Amino acid sequence: MRLRLLVGLSVLALIVVACDSGDAELTPGSTLVTGGGSDVTTTTAPEPGTTAPAPSTTLVGQAVDGFEVVNEIPNDDGVEQHIVIPNGAYTDVDLQNFLFDLLDSNPDLYGSEIFDDADAATAFLTPSDERTEDEQALLERHHFLTLTGRDSYEFNGPFAEFSGGAIGS
Repeated sequence: MRLRLLVGLSVLALIVVACDSGDAELTPGSTLVTGGGSDVTTTTAPEPGTTAPAPSTTLVGQAVDGFEVVNEIPNDDGVEQHIVIPNGAYTDVDLQNFLFDLLDSNPDLYGSEIFDDADAATAFLTPSDERTEDEQALLERHHFLTLTGRDSYEFNGPFAEFSGGAIGS
């Protein structure tokens, strides 16, 4: 029994050592983001021959950690849901990942509108030609993504500069 325990601990130690790659090495101009939540640290490697980091832009997003369905509209193909996610520092990739996870977990989902503000979701229900300037401003700030027919998505509002796309099967 002691031999088995000793062999098991030795194998575990070898696995830990083999998986430990040590500190990440940064190439000039590359950026390493570590931590999570409010403890994010960004490190940028200096250009060769200098001690100052190279100018760079690093997008640090966050996973969507919850949502609320505020409106559900059944149709012949499934349901369309209006979803409010918590306010956050999302990137387009974070929103895509959320959408793909949502599709995987909800086979009846046929369309969706994704917001980060409940008032914007309410404003979306007003026909576009009847919206006030305030409602339109809410949508421009808080309406992030549209899923159409389970097979395509489009970014809106602050993410409108990003192209949507087709969703493969």
